This record gives sequence, C-alpha cells and structure tokens, in this order.
Amino acid sequence: MDVALSGRTAAIADRAPFGAAQQAALAVACVVAGFLPLSAGYVAGGVARFAYGVLVTAVLGTLALLARQTASLRKYWEIPLAFFGLALFVLADRYVPRLVELNLLHDSPVPGNPYASTVAGTVVIQLVELLLTVAAVLLVLWLSGSSLSSIYVRRGRFGRAHVIGIVGLIVFYVLTFRVLSRTTFMPEHGVITLARYLSLTPPLLIMVATNGSLEELMFRGLLMSKLNLTFGPVLATFVQAIVFASWHVGVTYTSSALVFIVLFVLPLGLLGGYLTRSARSILPSSLLHAGLDMPIYLGFLSYVS
Repeated sequence: MDVALSGRTAAIADRAPFGAAQQAALAVACVVAGFLPLSAGYVAGGVARFAYGVLVTAVLGTLALLARQTASLRKYWEIPLAFFGLALFVLADRYVPRLVELNLLHDSPVPGNPYASTVAGTVVIQLVELLLTVAAVLLVLWLSGSSLSSIYVRRGRFGRAHVIGIVGLIVFYVLTFRVLSRTTFMPEHGVITLARYLSLTPPLLIMVATNGSLEELMFRGLLMSKLNLTFGPVLATFVQAIVFASWHVGVTYTSSALVFIVLFVLPLGLLGGYLTRSARSILPSSLLHAGLDMPIYLGFLSYVS
C-alpha cells in the first residue's frame, strides 16, 4: 500500500503542468537563479562581494515568500525557496570556513590545496562545509514543512542504482592509485606510493564521502525534488545538472575548465539524477560521486602530506 501510494505521489509530482515554451523559459530562469549566488565571486571588493551575496540570497527568499502568498504561484513557491537555500549555503561557505581556518585551526590554504595546509585541517574544513549544507537544507525543509524523504534522503529501493554506486566507488578507489601512481595527469606533491596511498585512504574517504554527500544533497536531493513541482522528470534532471555544472565554472582541476565541465561535471549531474530517481535515494549517486572525486581530493591531500 505504502509503495503504491509513494509511486502515485511521485508520478503526480513528476508531471509537467506547463507548455513547452513556458517550461523552456522557466528552465532558463532556474539556471540563472542557480548561478546568481556564484556570480558574487566576480564582484570586486570584499564588502561589495558580501553585500551582493546577501542581496541575492534576500531576493531569492523574497521571491519564495511572494510566490507563497500568490494563489496562482503558491504551488511552486518551493522552487525559489530551494534556490534560496543554495544561495544561503554559498554565502555561508564563502566566509565560515575561512573563519574556522584562521580562528580555530590557525591553518590556511596552500598552493595545491584550497582547504588547509595540513591533512587534519583539510578534513575539518570539508566537514564544516557539510554542516553548512545540512543547515541550509534543513532550514528549507522546515520552512516548507517537507520531510527528508521528500528530497530522497532515505535508503530507497536497493537495486541496480545501489550496485552502480558501490561498484563505482570501489573501482575508482583502485583506479585512482593505479593511474596517479604512473602518470602526471594531476599535479602531486611527491610520488603516490602504495604505502602513501593507504595512509591517505582514511582522510581521502572522509573527504570524498563528505563532498559527494553534500553536493548530492543539494542538487539531486533538494533542487531536483523541488524542480519536480514544475518540470517533468527528464527536464528537471537536465536543469539540476546544468545548475550543478555552472557551480564548477572557474574551477581549474584540469588544463581546460570547459572540458572538465562538459565531459565530467555535466554527465555526473545527469547520471546522479538518473541514479537518484531509480533508487528514490541520493545514496547511490553519493557513492558514485565519492568515487569520481577521489583523484581530485588525493591531489589536494598530496600537497599537505
């Protein structure tokens, strides 16, 4: 009975209530709303950047409240609310980790590692970012009266998606060592020997699990579930994947950011959306995401170990 009811509820949520032209316009608006919080990074001056971040967050929150109070838009008010949550996270993440670095850890980033100059500091800052993500998501859920299960935070249906996630994590753990111990594909501070790789495995697993969980929680969990209110499952998956990719603009993990985004980040967003919908859980996509992040975070850790 519960499974059937859940399936019917999901089907209703996944229906697209607008025409093609309206959906296209709304999709573009969602992509813009998703990138606005990140655009603060292009504002010159610390005070101006902070003010801009606060303004974007306030505007998105206000749009959500106005939509909630408008009869014709009330059904969709949780969409700008989700973007408000993302903007709140970006605003907090731009300043809170830095405060923790300077005042609690007395640690700071170094060339090659944007988190800290030690392994422990790197792990702590990543955990701080996870806490900021959880806080922003819980605030959105509290304001909307939604449950964790409504954003796919549940065990879900064990099946092919879970197997893909588990196997992907294991395979990328093995491949990361085999590839990076034999190539200069990514810059490393010293040779990645087996002994060194094993010693870095605990912090590496914490880092990738944390980053995979926080990004899947925000994009495949919170954002995609709210986009279901307006878009069908296919378009909602594509929109969240594009927003996810836009959040990596300016990141220079490879020699070409465009190649990185188009060939890696966007497909990961699409695949994560598929796995989440298939399992009705963000767990499989979080596991796969963690595996794919291993070369990146091993590169970071290699500079401070």
